[in-house]
Amino acid sequence: MGFSEGAVFMRYPSIIAALLFTATTASAQEYDEHAHDGFYLRLQVGGGYLRAKATDVSPDLVVKGGGANINAELGFALVNNFILYAKFYGASAPNPSLQVGDLTVEGQNENLSENFGAVGLGVTYYIMPANVYLSGALTYTQLSVTDDGEKVAESDIGGGLHLGVGKEWWVSKNWGLGIGAELALGRIRNESNSDSWNVTNVSLVFSATYN
Repeated sequence: MGFSEGAVFMRYPSIIAALLFTATTASAQEYDEHAHDGFYLRLQVGGGYLRAKATDVSPDLVVKGGGANINAELGFALVNNFILYAKFYGASAPNPSLQVGDLTVEGQNENLSENFGAVGLGVTYYIMPANVYLSGALTYTQLSVTDDGEKVAESDIGGGLHLGVGKEWWVSKNWGLGIGAELALGRIRNESNSDSWNVTNVSLVFSATYN
């Protein structure tokens, strides 16, 4: 003999209430598992284009080339989805080209690399539930040249601005993998001589974030 839905509820009210409560709690826990809070770590690798232009020089002098970059951010969430972090950034363009005025000389030394480094402080904001992030950082920057891994020249310390955007997909309770783009700018000034540079680095990156 069967029961109607109303009869089942009247006969087993405590069981049904427990099932409904468990389902609601599980749904809330699933949402909480994917909140951006607490400790934050983002690691990125990618590739792009690095360009450094000397200022106060005539004709124009530019060192440029394609290369790779790495980025690490370490911090914590001030509130859900809003994160304060320390940034450690590096980009390198092996065998760069040299442009003097309208003349471009392609790189002739495979061991030579143009390098751009930055450290600073930034913030990231996640747009949820899309898990899209916007980030920005103010940094100290430096430009250098290495030959066969040995530093042969470097600039003074300058200021920098980093802007980033990306999309991540959750692969566990705390880890997300994604793709993004970053624009890094440097403005390096040396008052004692003409060794001053404006640096631009654009890149596409793969990211792994723990949060």
